[in-house]
Amino acid sequence: MTTRRNPYRTWLAALAVGLAGCAVTPTPAPVAVDRDWFIFLETGKKTPDDKARVQAMQRGHLENFKRLFGERKLFAAGPLRDPAGVKRGIVVVRARDRATLDAYFQPDEYVREGYMTLNATPVTVMKPLATEGIDANAIEEVRIVQVLRNAPVDAARIQSAIDQGTFGAGYQLESGPLSHILFARDKDEARLRAALGITDPAHVLVWAQWIGKGVVR
Repeated sequence: MTTRRNPYRTWLAALAVGLAGCAVTPTPAPVAVDRDWFIFLETGKKTPDDKARVQAMQRGHLENFKRLFGERKLFAAGPLRDPAGVKRGIVVVRARDRATLDAYFQPDEYVREGYMTLNATPVTVMKPLATEGIDANAIEEVRIVQVLRNAPVDAARIQSAIDQGTFGAGYQLESGPLSHILFARDKDEARLRAALGITDPAHVLVWAQWIGKGVVR
């Protein structure tokens, strides 16, 4: 006895085989990774005249730094001397994206309410600021060296100066008017510029920076 084949079922089977042959393994979505960010804390709106409130904000500001450091999200922070009074301090953090970075500072009323703003840029770490073997109870004055993007110096020259010990830490910025930010214990501005082969002060800004003792080696 001959069994009659169902043509509809045969067609479905053929279609299934064809689709299986054409199946493409989906490409996994790129995995987001944490990045290092360099932040300038910059002047925002005028702080209140209420001294007690400002003192409370200052305490909260420092407590937030301590919290982030304890969570291994923050690696360095400290005030600096900007002749124009715009940049008030620096922070180095690790975050997945800008939204995550901003969330770090939500407990900080200074930032949350706009009394300070975050000028943040992703960076490539050439040599990090130290986070171990430091004296957390002492502050020292060092120098922060800002290399403008149009300065006549290349990354290899900067890396060589770091490797030779002229600069204790260095970061290459992904975007913005600065190409590199370096830190040095040496306070001789002329000597620091000479190490980069630059004599024009307009190409390299050297300011006083205060940071935990031992953070800059």
